[in-house]
Amino acid sequence: MNYLAVNTRMSIHNDKSYWTALQWPAAPNQDDYSVFSSYCTGRVLLLGSTKLLLPLCTEAWDVNPVYDDPKIQSRDWFTLDEHWDTVIIDGGLTIFDKETCAQLISKVLPNCDRFIARSFLNPNWPTKYAQYFPRAHELTPVPQEHPINLVYTFYIWNNR
Repeated sequence: MNYLAVNTRMSIHNDKSYWTALQWPAAPNQDDYSVFSSYCTGRVLLLGSTKLLLPLCTEAWDVNPVYDDPKIQSRDWFTLDEHWDTVIIDGGLTIFDKETCAQLISKVLPNCDRFIARSFLNPNWPTKYAQYFPRAHELTPVPQEHPINLVYTFYIWNNR
């Protein structure tokens, strides 16, 4: 990972007020919760600490947790080395450049049965940290898509 990516990650995680103030569509709503819920089974790892999604997960990993919740562990996503039935992430694919996004996917997929990502396609709000808005055909392996609207979609990788 390059120096800029490391510095971006550090500033992202120190900006707690930004993350807690997000509103839909930057943050998920109940309909998005239902989509995530429909794919979650077994042990669920949330990458990040999206408050609405905490009830779905067994554990959540965030380098610098935004909320005080016993499910949230201060862990780096790139250290994932244990198996989970389901891994979920909300908007997290867009905070990296294309190469780092691919590295995250390659780290997650061998360690889960399914990976569910809500990903932004065309944000209609001023984004502060988003760098990359992947389309399904740009990702390897190509995920299934659960389309929602022109602003965001869900990508689903099933390893079973």
